[in-house]
Amino acid sequence: MIRFSIHYFMLFAMYATVFPYFQLLLKSRGFSMREVGFLQGLVVLAGVGGPLAVGYLADQLGRRRTFLVAGCIAFALMMVPMAAVTRVVVAAVLAVGIGLTSRVAIPLTDALASHELPDPARTYGRVRVWGSLGFVLTVLALSLGGLVDESSSMSMVRAVLVAAGLCAITSSLLPDHHRRSRLAGPAPAGQGSFGGAFWLFILIAAWHPLAMAAYYQFFSLYLKEMYGLKKAVWIWSMGSAAEIPLLLFSAAIIRRIGVPAALTLALSAVSVRLLVLAQVPPLPVVLASQLLHALTFGLFHATSIEFLRRCAPPARRGLAMAIYAGVALALPGWIGSSLGGLAIQRWGYPTAYLAYAAAPVVGLVVLAAVGGRLEAAGGDEKQQKRIVNVE
Repeated sequence: MIRFSIHYFMLFAMYATVFPYFQLLLKSRGFSMREVGFLQGLVVLAGVGGPLAVGYLADQLGRRRTFLVAGCIAFALMMVPMAAVTRVVVAAVLAVGIGLTSRVAIPLTDALASHELPDPARTYGRVRVWGSLGFVLTVLALSLGGLVDESSSMSMVRAVLVAAGLCAITSSLLPDHHRRSRLAGPAPAGQGSFGGAFWLFILIAAWHPLAMAAYYQFFSLYLKEMYGLKKAVWIWSMGSAAEIPLLLFSAAIIRRIGVPAALTLALSAVSVRLLVLAQVPPLPVVLASQLLHALTFGLFHATSIEFLRRCAPPARRGLAMAIYAGVALALPGWIGSSLGGLAIQRWGYPTAYLAYAAAPVVGLVVLAAVGGRLEAAGGDEKQQKRIVNVE
């Protein structure tokens, strides 16, 4: 558990140098809002193919850890030229490379954790919370500590290089017994395919990143342009801090209310959060809305990973996590980012955020219709323990 805790800390420290800053980096290179949305959308779109290809190969070759280390190194190398790029075509090529390399780390890490952690249903949240701490502390250090200049693309890229290098080191120290189990022989009968409930979950989950693209891709710019904040990135840390208590108790919450109810809470919170931002309320209200990150990310992510752990065949769990990361998260995230830049440039933040707040309602309607199938697909605790023993 210690190695996973350290790795999750560094993994999300790495992402803390990217998610809040990448939109600012592109803006500092002179790109328009429409181009910023387009380029960020390419990063997310490329994140569909990267996790799928790597997840499949990692499962087949039994080398999840190897691909994880390589992904961190390749991502760092792809970020270097972004500090100097000024042409959209060149930036687009780099954005695709960044998307292909940066999006593989989380699904591979989650696949390893679900395989290697003792009693992952109960311990995942306690280990994953270190990722939230890594994100919070890194954002605060970079922003309030003055380690990154939000108008300097070079300072942003330097932070990425340091964090990605450390993340590659912690990746190399993770256990990976999947290789031994893969070499031992084929998976037991009945563990080679995904069921219908898996694909229903993917359909429901997809509405979450479509809506949250308005937050993840444009929130730093929203704070700067609507509130005139010169240093806005630190506000991201409030959301990540809010998710920490929920992740610690996520296992008990999910057992208590079930997967459908947990997803309902998370999707509903997304709509509420974006509706608040659409009003451009006083800044203290915006800060208070960051507490909803506990539900919009913490509960949603923990529930998704637990459902996939229960539902996906153990021998193909890396691919299942990759499908979730690529098809359910990256593809709708690309759509949301690409449309978001255009919508904000044409109609402004309030109208764009209001439109995005409606997206989770579609997922809620589907969830209301098929929620029982998701609950049944997870099985009970004893069944999950039998699956672990087979594995």
